[in-house]
Amino acid sequence: MGIGLGDNIRRKRKQLGLTQEDLAELSNLSVNFISKIERTSNQNISLQKLDAIAKALNISSVDLIKPTEQINKNANLMDDQNNYFFNKLTVELKKFPKEQSEEISKYFLYLIKSIKDK
Repeated sequence: MGIGLGDNIRRKRKQLGLTQEDLAELSNLSVNFISKIERTSNQNISLQKLDAIAKALNISSVDLIKPTEQINKNANLMDDQNNYFFNKLTVELKKFPKEQSEEISKYFLYLIKSIKDK
């Protein structure tokens, strides 16, 4: 896949304000793998790993493998900012044990609902 996949991953990751470590956590892949895929032209990657990275970056796998010049560079900044905070929140929640993460998520849902009801 010598079509700039690594460049696309790096560009989207940086656009979302994520580090390689954040992306590795969100995609359940190693930091070494993310680093290698971003910096080398030998981009032999399985569909499962490509899908995991795409999901973590909130983009489709198809859009992720498009040549760079075909990617819409006028993405909505607000969406990117929302994705950034959503991704950062997800990374932080994954650091807690499952029970604690679920409890914290319940509080967020309660907070969101109370704000929406106002």
